[in-house]
Amino acid sequence: MTAGAVVTGASGFIGSAFVRRFAERGRVVHGLDLAPSGAAAVQATGGRFVTGAVTDADAVRRLLEGCDVVVHTAAMVAESGHWPDFVRVNAHAPRDVALAARAAGVRSVVHLSSVMVHGFDYPDGVGEDGPLDPAGNPYCWTKILSERAVLPLHERGVLDVYVVRPGDVYGPGSVPWTLRPVRHLRSRTFLYVDPEHALVNHVYVENLLDAVERLLAEGAAGRPYTVTDGVRTLAHDFFGHYQRMLGVRWVPSLSAEAALTMARAGRGLPRRWRDALDLERESIRYLMRRGQYATARVRDLGWSPRVDLEEGMARTESWLASQGLLAS
Repeated sequence: MTAGAVVTGASGFIGSAFVRRFAERGRVVHGLDLAPSGAAAVQATGGRFVTGAVTDADAVRRLLEGCDVVVHTAAMVAESGHWPDFVRVNAHAPRDVALAARAAGVRSVVHLSSVMVHGFDYPDGVGEDGPLDPAGNPYCWTKILSERAVLPLHERGVLDVYVVRPGDVYGPGSVPWTLRPVRHLRSRTFLYVDPEHALVNHVYVENLLDAVERLLAEGAAGRPYTVTDGVRTLAHDFFGHYQRMLGVRWVPSLSAEAALTMARAGRGLPRRWRDALDLERESIRYLMRRGQYATARVRDLGWSPRVDLEEGMARTESWLASQGLLAS
C-alpha cells in the first residue's frame, strides 16, 4: 500500500495543487489548513482534513501517522504585517512540523521557502549559494529563518529535508500573480513600475510540482533549490497577458523613484484608498526587482518546465473565464 502524504496549507493555491497532484498519483492525502475549503479534495483521496493552524502541534501530529512525506506550504504570504506573526508562522512552524514528522517516522519533508530570501536587490543570475538579504522585510527575513531552522534537521535516510525556493508562482487560483493583478486591471488601479527593467521570475504552478517530484525521485535533499521557468520576462510582458484577456489597452507606468515617492505621500491617505491602489512601499519593491534567478541546480537533475508562458497563460485565461473574472 502506498504511504500517505501530508500537505499543510492544503486549502491554499500551492497546497491545493499538491493535493491534486498526490491524488493523481493514487496517494491518500491528509491536509491541514485554517480554511476548510480544501476539505472535500482531501477527503476524496480517503484522507483526513484538519481545520486548524500549522502552529497547533496536536493538529499536525494527528495527520502524520502512516505517511512518508510532508509538503509544508502553509505560510504568511504578504508584503508586510505584524512581525511576531510572521516569525511564529513562517520561521518557527516549519521546524516544529519537521520535528513532529521525524518523531512520527516520516522520511521526507518538503519545505516551500521562497526566492525572496535574496531580498529585492540581489545580483542578476543569483544562485542558491548567493547572498541572503532580509531587506528589512518580514516575509524575506522569516523565510531565511525557516531555512536555517529546517536544514540542520536533515539526516539522510532518517529525515530527508528538501528546501524549495519557488519564484513568482502563477496559474489558476494564484493570488499575487493572477487574481490580484486581474482585480487591479479590472478596476483600473493597476500601474507598471520601472517597466523597462522590472522582471517577473514566473513559474507555472504545474512546473513547480514537477520540480518537487523530481527532487523527491532523485533524493536531492539537504540543500535549497530555486525553481522558476528560467525565462527573462519583463513585468510589462507578463502582466500584458492579463491586459489582453481583459481588453485593457493602456496602463500607466511610473519610474521606481516616482512610485516610491507616491507610496511615501500615500501614507496619509485613508487605508481603503491605499489598499485599492496598493500604495505600500513593500508592494512596490516587489514590482521593482531587476534580476533573474539561476535554476541550474534543479535543471542538472533533469527538470525543465513543461508549460511555457504562453500555455500557462492560456490555461489561466480559461480558468479566469470559468470563474467569471474576465467579464467587463
